[in-house]
Amino acid sequence: MASVQHDDIPHFDVLIIGAGLSGIGTACHIKNTFPKKSIRLLERRETLGGTWDLFKYPGIRSDSDMLTFGYNFRPWNKLHTLADGPAIKQYISDTADEFGVTEKIQFGVKTISANWDNEIRCWTVIALHDKSGEKRKYTCGYYISCTGYYNQDAGYLPVI
Repeated sequence: MASVQHDDIPHFDVLIIGAGLSGIGTACHIKNTFPKKSIRLLERRETLGGTWDLFKYPGIRSDSDMLTFGYNFRPWNKLHTLADGPAIKQYISDTADEFGVTEKIQFGVKTISANWDNEIRCWTVIALHDKSGEKRKYTCGYYISCTGYYNQDAGYLPVI
């Protein structure tokens, strides 16, 4: 049974949370494999890149070579295989632009909840637009979390 759309809630076939390395890669794969599917990415930050935008300390780089860390559909073609943070962020950004994914990203939107709704047979996602404080509601057939491991509200404080 197909999902039923209610009211003026934006509905997407696929909703991806996060526009870092994995979110952009996932969106590119879906767009290439299923070109007629509607896709939206919700990114909490004001730019894409995830870890490679968030952390900017001197010397930040990948500890994995980019020939295996990079996208198989857009191979890394630089001479330095242990890339620094800015080069990786540029690679992610260029990939998003080349594959038409950048315009599918909503920036500054923090996902608050995602719940499967049996009645309408799809996911209902609530997000908060950071600048305006406005709550936004979306529905989607597939919900994919590509948020990484970092808690942007507070760093990890172990109990000792």
